[in-house]
Order: sequence, then C-alpha cells, then structure tokens
Amino acid sequence: MVIKMEFGYEDEYMSCAAKVGRNIHQLQREFDQWIYDRENDHPYWQIAYIDEEGNEGYGVSFSGETFVNWLNNVKFRKRKKVARLVSAVPSHY
Repeated sequence: MVIKMEFGYEDEYMSCAAKVGRNIHQLQREFDQWIYDRENDHPYWQIAYIDEEGNEGYGVSFSGETFVNWLNNVKFRKRKKVARLVSAVPSHY
C-alpha cells in the first residue's frame, strides 16, 4: 500500500504493510504524541528559542523519513520493517 504523507512543503510517499495503511490515522496520532513528548530522547528536538532568562524552548524538526523510522524502530520494533520511503508515486497510484 502506498500512503501520501504531507510534511512541510513537499509530499512524500511511503510504501507500507496493509495493517499500517488501514490504521494510518491512529498511527499518526500516536506518532504526534511521541514526537512532541519531551520525555522522549530522540534526535528531532531543536532549540527553538532562548528567553531573556536563558531558558530554552524546544521544537521538533522531522519529515516523512522520521515517521517511517518511528514505525519501524519504535512502534513495530519487534517485527520486520513495515514501511519504507518511496521516491516516486507508482504509476498505478
């Protein structure tokens, strides 16, 4: 199954197992909770600003590749890979 992902200004496409495609909206919500949870020590955190008192404010920077990595290495880490990025939309899409 091919899923169109809209991150930023460019669309990206993911080829995934049918079980992933059928549950894509729920998985997106889980990913959003994970990526924005400050308790998770992932490499996507960036300092967004520093206030007058020197306190750092954080944001995240991610793409479709981040979502695919989360599916394969966090959500379904005990199984074989369930998703991969594809560079172009298949002609039958």
